[in-house]
Amino acid sequence: CASGSYRGFNEFLATRRTARAAKASEVAQSEALDVAQSYLGVRDDEHREALILAGDGSAEGMFRGGNMTEPLQNVEDTPTILFDELIVAPPELSNLVDVFREQYNPLHNKLFLWHIPRSGMTTMKRVASYCLGLTLASEAGKSETVGRSVNEIRLVEGLDGLRFAAVDLSNPDGIAHAKALNVGKSDAIDVVSSPYLWESAALFDQEKKGYMVAMFRHPIERAVSLYYSMRKDEQYKNQVGSLISIEQYAKSSLVENNWMTRFLSNALSGELTPQHEAIAKEVLRTKCIVGLIRDKTETMRRLEMFFNLKAIERSNRREECKEKLLYWDWPGKNKHEPVVGGEAWNILFKQNTFDLRLYEYAEKLFEAQRKLFPETNLA
Repeated sequence: CASGSYRGFNEFLATRRTARAAKASEVAQSEALDVAQSYLGVRDDEHREALILAGDGSAEGMFRGGNMTEPLQNVEDTPTILFDELIVAPPELSNLVDVFREQYNPLHNKLFLWHIPRSGMTTMKRVASYCLGLTLASEAGKSETVGRSVNEIRLVEGLDGLRFAAVDLSNPDGIAHAKALNVGKSDAIDVVSSPYLWESAALFDQEKKGYMVAMFRHPIERAVSLYYSMRKDEQYKNQVGSLISIEQYAKSSLVENNWMTRFLSNALSGELTPQHEAIAKEVLRTKCIVGLIRDKTETMRRLEMFFNLKAIERSNRREECKEKLLYWDWPGKNKHEPVVGGEAWNILFKQNTFDLRLYEYAEKLFEAQRKLFPETNLA
């Protein structure tokens, strides 16, 4: 979006959040007692919609282990609790590093960029490969796999300057093929990227763990960007062409439903529950370095530290890319008018209630993770 569009969108969000915060402060103390009496230790279906997550400073955030305590300040140290039960990251993701307990080590870890559509990760991968010369295993090699039997890792340099392996990680079958090639353990691959988190975790092992990084964008803003992107994509022209407004798209079967929560909890279909939300939050807390598209400069400052540990001056385009690295002045940006309030906003809000809470949690983690990336004074 253009910077003016972002300002209008963020002003709307700020006003909305201020109103919500004022309302919450009036009732927080009385709600605390209600929550304690109604939810903690209760197992009946009447209260199955309650998600108790310690550490956010709200009424629900005043509980841990079923007891009233002071609000916990460190979100990164505060485990997710649901119905008096501690939620842990699924064992299927054990090959991903616990980011607050283990430092990134390029000798023992492989960067894994979890790709949330329309959240800036495509640009991130271009920076890593085109600017810094890193080799990707992602969807970039899709065309190289069509009609070919690939039994070993083959590296390609595209016409656009990207360096990538001839694999396709945009789907589970492609990931399974990449696993057979030992892509996650190969020293020839610097960065692995896919939207399929659970399947991709199997590419790594305990000796070569994946180090997960993701870019996050406000879910409604992301949904709007996806619609306009699909309208320009020949692949989706027949599906989206008849939907001439964002309102029509929001009402259609093509609109996404809580994409992030589903892919984090591995619930790609069916009804979502508080259990899925709790798992998604715990995975983010323990397994993911968070970047925010609304704070691109700080995000790129942090992630450049990872990239620089892997890049060995393989590319002569580093200086050419510096402005793009910091300010994302990349061609082909998807510009469109923001959706601020109105029918489309309300429909997209209902489609993304889990993701909206998850995004707010990711924002808190982004601030908490600042301590992992101390600023250096070069003066």
